[in-house]
Amino acid sequence: MKKFSKLLAVMLIAILVVSGCSKSTNTGSSSGDAAYKAGTYTATAQGNNGEIKVEVVFTEDKIESITVVEHQETPGLGDAAMDKLSSEIVEKQSTDVDVVAGATNSSNALINAVKDCINQAKGN
Repeated sequence: MKKFSKLLAVMLIAILVVSGCSKSTNTGSSSGDAAYKAGTYTATAQGNNGEIKVEVVFTEDKIESITVVEHQETPGLGDAAMDKLSSEIVEKQSTDVDVVAGATNSSNALINAVKDCINQAKGN
């Protein structure tokens, strides 16, 4: 009986491990549609010293690149923050990133402009 209990416990653990490790890789809707309409989208948002204009390139399933096209932010601070955040957003595939201390307005403007582009690419 003890041998049976151990075997049953091992089997249950194996089932839990296998079922807990499965991951869905579909980034689109449940019908298999693309997550984004591929293309290049632009948006602007108010930064600390003026508008920030971004250009975001999407494939059907990811944010490919973010380019800050125009800005009047402080050299070495605002522009550095936007470069850092652009890379983080592409890496994480999310605008859920921390703003850069000392460049909060620039950071928020970049994030908001990218969110606008995401909405455009999703057709919202």
